[in-house]
Amino acid sequence: MPFVNEFISDADVVAYGLERIDELFVGGTNARDWTIDRERNIYLRNMRNGCGSDPDLRSQVFFSFFWHGEAIVLRLDLVEGGGGVGEPGWSHWKLIWVGGWSRIPDHCNLDKGRFTDDLKAALVAYKDFGVYSTNTDYEVVLELGQEHWA
Repeated sequence: MPFVNEFISDADVVAYGLERIDELFVGGTNARDWTIDRERNIYLRNMRNGCGSDPDLRSQVFFSFFWHGEAIVLRLDLVEGGGGVGEPGWSHWKLIWVGGWSRIPDHCNLDKGRFTDDLKAALVAYKDFGVYSTNTDYEVVLELGQEHWA
């Protein structure tokens, strides 16, 4: 089954320990939707969008990416994107860092190519804003920052 955007059930909040993950973000988060591939047990969850008047900060998006049994924090910067409501869209993301709270687990480091392929597939399904997406088809460019592995 491919990635789908959906609201998170109470049972999934418990099963994935999402309340613990939420607490790791300063001020918590109220993110209650995700992009999930249940068959492969992978999810992408937008935890916080950048804010403020500085364009560099506004482009920063923090995600929780559940991969190989670990919730890994990612910072992706939205370089640019486009596409109108009800039209195809696209975005260009730059992966700034992986790990966040602690070093990425060794078993996740084994195949960085698969990691980035799975992340890109999740971002394609996520489209412009997960369950609130307004685009039809979607394309993603995923650029890797020079020092993106924690």
